[in-house]
Parts: sequence; structure tokens; C-alpha cells
Amino acid sequence: MENEIEAPKVRHLALSAISKAVAAQDNPWSEETRFLRKAYGYDEFVKAVDQCRFFYKTEPMVSTTVNKLVEIGINELVFTKNGLSDNEFRVFESMKPKLMDFGEAIATEYLLSGLVAPEVGYGPVDKEYLMTLGVKKYNRLIMPDSLWVRNPKTIKIYSNLLSDKPSYFIKIPEDIVAFIKSGGKYADGKEDKDLFELLKKYYPEFVKQVMAGDTEVLLENKFVLRRKYLSDNPYPIPYIYSALEALQHKRKLRRMDYSIVDKVISAIMHIKVGSDEFPITDSPEDEEFVESILTQLRMRENNQQTLERIFQLVTNHTVDIQWIFPNTEPLLNDQKYVDINQEILFGLGFPRVLITGETQRSGTSDPELAMLSPVQTMENFRRKIESIFREICREVSEQNGFKNVPEVYFTAINMHSFADFMTGLTKLYDASAISRTSLGKLFGYNFDAEVTKLASENELLRANGLPEFGPAPFSREPSLPNGNTGDNTNNDDNNSNEPDTKKVEKPVKE
Repeated sequence: MENEIEAPKVRHLALSAISKAVAAQDNPWSEETRFLRKAYGYDEFVKAVDQCRFFYKTEPMVSTTVNKLVEIGINELVFTKNGLSDNEFRVFESMKPKLMDFGEAIATEYLLSGLVAPEVGYGPVDKEYLMTLGVKKYNRLIMPDSLWVRNPKTIKIYSNLLSDKPSYFIKIPEDIVAFIKSGGKYADGKEDKDLFELLKKYYPEFVKQVMAGDTEVLLENKFVLRRKYLSDNPYPIPYIYSALEALQHKRKLRRMDYSIVDKVISAIMHIKVGSDEFPITDSPEDEEFVESILTQLRMRENNQQTLERIFQLVTNHTVDIQWIFPNTEPLLNDQKYVDINQEILFGLGFPRVLITGETQRSGTSDPELAMLSPVQTMENFRRKIESIFREICREVSEQNGFKNVPEVYFTAINMHSFADFMTGLTKLYDASAISRTSLGKLFGYNFDAEVTKLASENELLRANGLPEFGPAPFSREPSLPNGNTGDNTNNDDNNSNEPDTKKVEKPVKE
């Protein structure tokens, strides 16, 4: 009787424990959503950056999207002379490769974390290095020597009540503090005196503050870029943040698939020995028979090639072997990834046509309209990077005593169809709105080099008595070195429609 009374209580406790266990799972779609449980502060920003970097390294859709935005957006960098001399202009042209790499690093960090603190250090350059750049006049110049991007996880943002510009503080990592206080020695005992000297040279105030025991240092950097943020929080929202929930869900689906694969690989071989008519007993004959089968199985396990196609097992008619596999239907069904991939693409705001080269359904979308959002994203960070490059050029001009500063900008992003692109170029060229130099550059040709090649080819043609160009309808005849036009007037196949003006003798009357 006591058992009948206690049983419902035990069952009630078990159901309650199961319910609590299910509710304790981290379900992003529960009523109490994640962003309401904890404010989006510094700790949440650091976690978001870690997740964005993780999926950038592991998820092909994320890495392809970010890489394509950076590769398309950071295209050719153009400098205009703007009153500079040829030597001064070569100085800035020599900076182009380094600035391009710096721009790609800024754009990548801008998309992954939304917070970029570019650091630029200037240093002297000797004459030998300048000669390699094609600069011959100067013996010494000040140029960008160190271009790098600070880790955003070390930056804390505090809202400023007096302006729209917040205050940025560097949270100094413990290993950096130990490195500076020890005079350039790492925790494992290795030393890097050169790096320590560079820190003292380019960032002396920072080294002094660390020596004084400060753990947070005010970041005085006018180049700091901050992506979209909300009025209630100064920390930016990374470009991938809205797709994190979908990416985590896809990763759980993959974990399910891998779990099924592991079970298939470690399938169970079920061996039944004996039957109702021939049962296995404790007799020596039966024990010897079972031991023989076990010996053959052990020999298979010790074999180097355990995945052989045919496994020979010698038994009598009382042995039955069966393989037990899990249900592989969820593994073979790829439809479960269709919706989640579409949701990830929505979160990234990137068209499928740029990732796979095709749309989901043919003839249902306009690729040029699909490019509007990515182009605006690229133009956003391009505009901010251009402002940084202009400031670097201004600093180089000021440090070296140049009178002018060049204009610097990226070339336009061409995401139009080739036919429309050619039509637009033709109209610009016909209206004398674009130069031959710019026209050739768009197709990867240098106009000055092509003119030199054309002059050399024309001299070679004239030397060999060949016309400069082939005849075309309604064009002038190509000239030959002897002054003739190359036209064969006695050609019987000349089908000219002009009337014959040759004089005809009139008949004489008798």
C-alpha cells in the first residue's frame, strides 16, 4: 500500500526534473531571449567578436562573403599629382602596395568586429631604399614604417555626455604588461629587445603608463572606426552578428550529422552462435568452436587493413552474422540545410549570385539589383579608409616639407554587366569625357607602353614594305613606303558602282 501511495510522488519528481533540464538548455528562441537576459556591454562584445572570428575561419559562407566584400571593395588605389613634382609623386606611388595591404586589414576587421583602431608609425628611410622605389633626388625621407590594426577586444568604450564621440581606453593585456616591465622578456623566458625598443620609440607615453601600473590607457587615435551602434550602447554591432544564431543552429545540425557518421563507422557486428536445434553448451567441443571464431575476429582486429572489402569467417551452420546500422535517412537528407542557409544569407545581406555564380531560381531576380546592398556596404568602409589614407599622405607631405598633398581614392566599383559597361565607356569616349590612359587602365593596359609598342610596330611594317593597317570598308587606303595606296586599279573583280567615265569615240557618218 505504501508503494502505491509513493509511486505518484516519485513520478511527479521525475517529470519535474526532466522539465527543468529541458528549460535549462541554451535555447535562443525561448521566451526570455539572450539579449534581454544580459546587456550588450564589453563582455558581450568580446564574445560576439570571438564568435564572428570563429565562423569566419570555419563557415565557408561567412568567409566567402567577407573575403569578396574586401577583395571587391579594396580595388585599385589612385593618386593624383595635385601640383606635386615627379619625384614627390613617386614617393606616394611607392606607398601604394603597403597602403593596399593596410586597407584590406582595416576592411576585414571592420566587418568582423565593427571596431577598428588603425595604428600608423612613421620612420626615416635611407637613400638606398628610395633608389629601389625610383626616387632619386632625396637622401632621406620620413615615410610610414609601421601599419597595423589593434585588437578590438582590448578596447573599452565609454560614452561621452558632451559630444557624439566616445572615449576609447586600451585594456592592457597581462602578457604585454609583463613584457614591458621585464624590459622585453616574455613569460617563457625568451627576449625580444628590438620590439621593446620599438615600443619605447613609437609609444613612449604608453610604456611610461604601463611602468606606472596603469591597466587601462586612454587611446588617442583619430583614425578609430566604429560601425553601426545603438543609442543605448556605445559598442558597435559586427556585420555578422545578426547571422550568429542561424550559424550556431547550422553547426548543431552538423554535429548531428557527424554523430550519425560516427555511429555508421562504428557499426555493430552481431554474431549469433547456436540455435534452438543446436544450442551451445559447456562441452569442450562447443568451447573450442567459439574460441575458434573469436580467434579469427582477433586476427581481423590486428590487421593493418581493417577496412577490407571481404572478411572471411569460417563457421558451421549454427552461426548467424548481422550488421546493425543506425538510421542514415537524416544524414542523406540535405533539405534541412536549405532554410538555414537562406537565413544566413539574409543575415549577411549578400546575394547568392556572388557566392555560387547563380541564383536560387533562374529568371526570378535581377543580379544588378541584388548588388545594391553589397555595393553600399563596400562604399561605406571605402569612404572611411580613404579618409585614413588622405591623413597619412598629409602627414608624409608635412614631415618631408612637400608643398602639396595628393588626392587619393579607390577606383569605382563596377558591378554592371559587361555590355552595359562597354556602352557607357563608348559614350564617355565619344564625348571626350574619358582619356585614353584611363580607358586602357580599365582593361589592364598602360597607354604609354602601348604607344611605344605601336610606334615600334609601325616602323617595322614600313621597313618591310607592309601597309600600316588592313583595308576596311569606307576607310582610306593604307599607305605603302613608295607612296602608293596599295589599291590595284586593274583588278577585274572591282565591283564599283560608279559610272565609267572613259571617253568613247563617236561613230563617223558616211
